[in-house]
Amino acid sequence: MIRCTFHLNGGQLSNLSCPGVGFFPAYSGNSGEHRNNPDSVTIKDIGPLPPGKYYIVSRPKGGVFSAIKDYTASEISGSDRDIWFGLFREDEKLDDVTFYSKVSRGYFRLHPAGYKGVSNGCITLPSRAHYNILRQALLNTPRILVTSSIRAYGTIQVY
Repeated sequence: MIRCTFHLNGGQLSNLSCPGVGFFPAYSGNSGEHRNNPDSVTIKDIGPLPPGKYYIVSRPKGGVFSAIKDYTASEISGSDRDIWFGLFREDEKLDDVTFYSKVSRGYFRLHPAGYKGVSNGCITLPSRAHYNILRQALLNTPRILVTSSIRAYGTIQVY
C-alpha cells in the first residue's frame, strides 16, 4: 500500500509526498487565498480538504445519469473523471462525506487538473504526467481491505 502525505501550507502549491513513488506538486482548494489554506477547510466547495487520514479508493460511480453527467463534466473541464480516485476520510463512517468543525464536506477526489485548474477541495496535480506516474503506481499496488466493502490503494495523511 502506498502511503502519502500532503501539507496545507498556505501556498499555491504544496507537495504530495509518496515515498517510493515520487514527490508531486499539488494543491487543494480553489485558487487565491483559500488554496492550501488550513484556515479555509470549513468553506464548502472552495477551501481545501480538512486534515486527517484519507483512503485512496476507486472513484464512486452512479448509474446511467451519473455516467452522462461525468462524461459532460470531463469534456467541459478537460479532466477525465474515469481516471480519478476517491478520497475517503477516516472518521465515524468511512464514506464520501465527512464532518469537520460541524461542517459537512465531501466528494473529495485525487485527480489531474483540468483547463481551469478547479479544485473544490480535491487534491489536484497540475501535471498530467505526474498524475499518470502516481496513478500507475496506485493501480499496480495490491489494494487492502479497509472495511468489508471498501478496498484502498493507499492513504494520504493531510496535515
